[in-house]
Amino acid sequence: MTKIILAGGFGKLGLAIQTGLVGTNYEIVGILSGHVHDSQYPVWTLLDKINVSADIFLDVSTPETVFDNAIWAIEHDMAIVIGATGLTDNQITDLRSKTQRGILIVPNFSLSAVLLMQFSQLAAQYFPDVEITEVHNPKKVDAPSGTAVQTAKLIADARVNTPMKTSDGQARGQRVADVPVHAMRLPGYIAQQSVYFGGIDEQLTLTQSTTSRSAFVPGVLLALAGVEKITGLKIGLDSVL
Repeated sequence: MTKIILAGGFGKLGLAIQTGLVGTNYEIVGILSGHVHDSQYPVWTLLDKINVSADIFLDVSTPETVFDNAIWAIEHDMAIVIGATGLTDNQITDLRSKTQRGILIVPNFSLSAVLLMQFSQLAAQYFPDVEITEVHNPKKVDAPSGTAVQTAKLIADARVNTPMKTSDGQARGQRVADVPVHAMRLPGYIAQQSVYFGGIDEQLTLTQSTTSRSAFVPGVLLALAGVEKITGLKIGLDSVL
């Protein structure tokens, strides 16, 4: 059995992961949380209280804790899967320079989201004019989402031609790699993203949505299997598929 320490295990995604790992080759040996919880697993609220070893540190916690968690896991010789957002480019560079094992940063564990990003890269070669909208529940702490940011960066890298200049302003969204990104926070949504491409007298719209956090579990399992096969830091579930 591959031993897992799960950070953020009592959030909605963390609870789905707890359920999803039952009956697999992955064993949760403890959970790192910001609060004390009753659990069948050991629960720690501080990194220095963790008193077990593990093969993989799986982090779906918060932007405020993700970097410190990763540094601790590196120091304890664990492979790391990061599903939490909030890492800066400098922090990612720092983690890449320090790790001797695999680190996999996954902006979105949904397989449909991974495919959406791949399709967007292909479309961007022919349609440089593009905007992104993303919708999440009101409790999501970051905006735009990590998925939208990663999608925008991939589109920018794939573009062959320069997009048209458009007006700026508060209603025009946040520009990420010169791609306007619009974030909405509404009850009733878990995660949805649309990528709008415009060409001469034609349009292409790609949309992906998830209606339950159980949709992320297959991607989590693929990430756990993949991170032990890599060295260094990689970004995106597609990098281990």
